[in-house]
Amino acid sequence: MFRFLVLSFFISNIMTVLGSVMDGFALSNAMDEGTTAALGFVSPAVILFSLIGTTAAVGFQVMCIRSLSRGDTETAGKALGEALILGLGLSAAVMILTLVFTAPVVEFLRVSPESNAFAPCMDYLRGTVIGLPAITTMSILTKGVHIEGKRDIVLISVAVMVVTNALLDLTGILLFDFDVFLVTLDTSFSYYAGTAVLVYYFCRKSLVRPVFKGSTFREMISVNKIGLAAGIISVWCSLTLMAKAEIINMGISVFSAESIGLQAYNVTVQVNYLINALMSSAVSAMFLLAGMFSAEQDKTNFKKVIKNVVAYEIISIAVCSVLLWTLSGVIANIYLGDVSSEVILGTASSLKAYSIGLIFQMIVLVFANYIQCFGHNIIPVIVYFISNVLLVLFGAAYGGTIARFGGYNAATGIFAGVSIGNIIAVLILPVFVGIINLMNGCKDHLWMFPKNFGVPASDEIFADIDTQKEVMEFSEKAWQFCVDKGESTRIAYLTSLAVEEMAKNVIDHGFTKDKKDHMLSARIVHKEGELIIRMRDNCVSFDPRKKFETLYASENDGGKMGIRLIMAEASEVTYTTMFNLNNLLIRIAKQPADPAGKAVC
Repeated sequence: MFRFLVLSFFISNIMTVLGSVMDGFALSNAMDEGTTAALGFVSPAVILFSLIGTTAAVGFQVMCIRSLSRGDTETAGKALGEALILGLGLSAAVMILTLVFTAPVVEFLRVSPESNAFAPCMDYLRGTVIGLPAITTMSILTKGVHIEGKRDIVLISVAVMVVTNALLDLTGILLFDFDVFLVTLDTSFSYYAGTAVLVYYFCRKSLVRPVFKGSTFREMISVNKIGLAAGIISVWCSLTLMAKAEIINMGISVFSAESIGLQAYNVTVQVNYLINALMSSAVSAMFLLAGMFSAEQDKTNFKKVIKNVVAYEIISIAVCSVLLWTLSGVIANIYLGDVSSEVILGTASSLKAYSIGLIFQMIVLVFANYIQCFGHNIIPVIVYFISNVLLVLFGAAYGGTIARFGGYNAATGIFAGVSIGNIIAVLILPVFVGIINLMNGCKDHLWMFPKNFGVPASDEIFADIDTQKEVMEFSEKAWQFCVDKGESTRIAYLTSLAVEEMAKNVIDHGFTKDKKDHMLSARIVHKEGELIIRMRDNCVSFDPRKKFETLYASENDGGKMGIRLIMAEASEVTYTTMFNLNNLLIRIAKQPADPAGKAVC
C-alpha cells in the first residue's frame, strides 16, 4: 500500500512541475542565456501558482472522506463541485491580474527591467499563468483519485500531458521558431489536455460526481475553511519554499557578475523540482497511512509505516545524491546544450553543492510531517521558517560571500551555503523533540507518543492472514485472548466467530477474483470493556452489511447462521472503502443487564 501511494503521489506532484522542467530543457537548448536565467527567476511564482488550488483541494478531500465513510456520495459530489467553483474562480482572477500586471510582478521577483532576462521572464510568466485554471483543477481532482485508489487514471492524465507538451514544444521550436511565450503556452495547453482526462473520469466513471446545483457562497467558503484548517501546514511549507527560492534569487542577483551563476542556478532549480517531488511523495504517503493508524490507535502498524518511510527516504535520496554528484557534468551538458565548458563546469559544481544537503533536507521534511500526526501544528511552522527562510538567508549570504572571494560562481557558493543550513536544521531538531516531550509528557520519548496513544501490547493481537488454516489459527487465538482478558464465553464465541466468518469470506471470494497479490490483516483490541475487531484487505470491494441485507436478512432464510448471529449480536459493524482498501470494523460489547439485573438476550 505504501508503494502504491508513493507512486500515486509522485505522479500527482510531478504534474505541476513537469511542464516547467520540460520547458527548461527545451528553452535552455534552443535560446540564449537570458531565457535560461528567466526560468529560475520565475520559479517562486510557479510555486505560488501551485498553491491556488491547495485550500479547496484539501477541503474537498476532508469532506469527501467524511462523506464516503458514511456511504454518502451525494454530499461528496457537492463538496467536489463547491471546491471546483471556488478554486477555478480564484485561479481565473489571479490569471487575469497577472496578465494585466506582468511587469510589476517580474520586478517584484527582483529582475531589473534593464536585464536581458526581463523580457523572457514576462513571456514565461504570461504563458505559465494561462494554465493556472487547469493546474488548480488537476490539484482538486487528483485528491479524489487518491481517495478512490485509481492510480491508472493519474497515469493516463500525465501521459496525455507529457506527450502533448513534447509534441507541441518540438513542433514549435524546430518548425516554427516559437519564442518563450509560445513554448510556455504549449505547456499550459498540455495541462488542459491532462485535465480533460480527469474531468471525463469524474463525469462518467467516478464514484463521486461533481454537483454544481444548489451550492451557496457560504457553503463554498465552508469548504475553504475546512481546507485551510487541514492544509495550513502544507500551504505554509510551500510559502516558505517560495521565500527560499526568492532568497536564492536575491543572492544570485547580488553575487553573480556573470551568466554562469544564472544558468547554473536555473538547472539546479529544475533538478530540485524533481527531487522535491520524490521526497514529498513518500512523506505524503506516510502522513496518510500514519494518520489512518493514528486514528485507530494502532501503535504497531504506525511504527511500521514510519520505519518504512524513513528507510525508503534514506535509500532513495542517498541514491539521488550519489547520482547527482556523479552525473552532474552530464546533466549540465544535456540540460544546457551547446555552451562553453566553463558554464558546464560551473553548473556541475552547483549541482554537487546542492546534492550534499539532500539527506538533511529530507530529514527536516519527514520530522515536520511526522509530528503533525499528533496535532502539533506550531512546531512545523517554526521548523519550516527556520530551515527554509532563516537558514537559507544565512546560507545564501555566507555562500555568496565565499564564492565571490574564493573564485567560485555564485550558484555553487549559495547552494553550498544552503546545504550547510540544512545540516544545521537537522542538528537543532532534538531541541524540538525535547520541547514536545516536556510540554506533553509523552511516552516513548523518541516517538513522542501522547500519553493515551494506543493500548498495552497485552490488550491487542495481530495477524496477517493468507490461508484458511491461518484463519482458524487466528480464530482460536481470538478465543483464548478473550478468555485471558476475563470475558464471558459468549464474547469469546462471537469474537472467534466474527474472525472465522469474515476472514473466510475474504479468502474464499476476494483472493480468487483476480490474479493479483492480496493481503488480509486482522487486529483485535480489548478496550474499555469491549472487543474491537478490525480487518483490512486489498481485494475487490465487498460490503458484508449489504450482502447480509440482500441475501440473509430474511427471517425465512435459515442459511448463513454465523453471519446472521454476528450482525444481530455485534454492537456495531461498519464498512468503508478508501485508498483502494476494504476496512471492516466490528465492535462486540458486554451484554447489557435489564433492570432486574438479568442478562438481556
